[in-house]
Amino acid sequence: MAKYTTLSAAMDAGDELAEAEIRYRLLAETFTDMPQLRGNMNGQLERVKAEIIRLRAAKATAKKRPAASTGDGTVVTFDSARFRKSGA
Repeated sequence: MAKYTTLSAAMDAGDELAEAEIRYRLLAETFTDMPQLRGNMNGQLERVKAEIIRLRAAKATAKKRPAASTGDGTVVTFDSARFRKSGA
C-alpha cells in the first residue's frame, strides 16, 4: 500500500483509499483538538469511516477475482463477416 504525506498527493495518484484514510486522520485530529466542533463532525467521521470500509472491501474483492474477469485492456477486433444483421 502506497503511503502519501498529503491529501493532495493521494488525490494526484488517484488512490481513493489513501484519500479517505487521510481525510479520516485529519478529521480525527480536528475532533480531538477542537471539542466545540465534535457535534458537527460525528456525521463526517462516520461517512468517511464507511467509505474506508467500502473501499477496503472493494480492494479485497478485486484481489480475489480471477485475472480474466478484471479485464486486461486487450482490444479484440470484431469480425463482421462472421455475423449477419438480425432480421435479414
